[in-house]
Amino acid sequence: MICVKIYPMKFILKLSIFSILFCASVITAQAQIPTAIDSITIATDPENPAPGQNVSISIESYNTDLSSASIIWSVGGKTYNQGIGMKSISIKAPKLGATLNVNIYIKTSEGREVQKSVSIRSGSVDIIWETKGYIPNFFKGKTPFAYQNTLHFIAVPHLSVDGIKEINPATLIYKWKLGGKYIDGASGYGIQSVDVKTDEIPKQIDISVEVYTKDQQRNTFGEISLNPTSPSVYFYEEDPLYGILFNRALSNRVQLKNSEMKVLAVPFGFNMDSKNDTNSYSWSINNVEQEDLVKNQSIIIRTKGDQSGSSNIDLDIRNLNNILQGARNSFSVYFNKKATADTNVTF
Repeated sequence: MICVKIYPMKFILKLSIFSILFCASVITAQAQIPTAIDSITIATDPENPAPGQNVSISIESYNTDLSSASIIWSVGGKTYNQGIGMKSISIKAPKLGATLNVNIYIKTSEGREVQKSVSIRSGSVDIIWETKGYIPNFFKGKTPFAYQNTLHFIAVPHLSVDGIKEINPATLIYKWKLGGKYIDGASGYGIQSVDVKTDEIPKQIDISVEVYTKDQQRNTFGEISLNPTSPSVYFYEEDPLYGILFNRALSNRVQLKNSEMKVLAVPFGFNMDSKNDTNSYSWSINNVEQEDLVKNQSIIIRTKGDQSGSSNIDLDIRNLNNILQGARNSFSVYFNKKATADTNVTF
């Protein structure tokens, strides 16, 4: 059985009127969508140039064909270039603190005249980084960035209003990003530095910072990418008179001059707490593991006897709290008429 529901004519009439009103409302709403007056956009690359850097300025439109338009470029009040379809130019950014005004006069193929303008200001920011991984005192080199290190970044901006004096960095606003995402708590007034703890996945670190004045009239942008490496371990002689000889790491072949020598293992780039050493030290003598030295950062090598020989010393160091931090190194000790290949190793 097929059921057919019959509606009264009055209801059908109301429904038709409602449909007409609804369609009219849709048409009215569509007509009220705002559009750009000239539909021409202007872009600069880079957006935050450094002084003297090449800047590409281009225009684009989706409502008119600029390839057939007559375009005149004026830079600093003087005609810089002109021609049919000339949609881009390249100029040099002004010196620090200066402003370079660029005007574009466009006459489309339809006869419509449009003027666009943009102001180019320059600035720069240096990003200084340092890792909190361990290095010995008085080490002259830069601490290597090892896996799972904490990195400290400092922004040194160069912005000026008059071109003579740079703006105080403490009065600027900073926005820090890691991998393109804002770092929690690292954006705001005077936040010139930030700490980043790298994770257990070894990958490139991309850090960027945007710096601008409170009135947003001056701004700059900087970014840096870093790749982590494995930490390392080196051996140094600890002299009873001069202390640790950090000026020269022991080579793979060590000649034992006296009957005794103390050797210190120094980890580079490891996360180390001054109060609690979280590293384990696996020492091996001639491929025999010395289990009693697992917590010892240094060893004492002694010889006895009257025969020449050598011993191979091997160390495998691991950080117990950071699984990616580990290193291995070794050296050979040679002695003359002092031992029978019996090497006594103690702490």
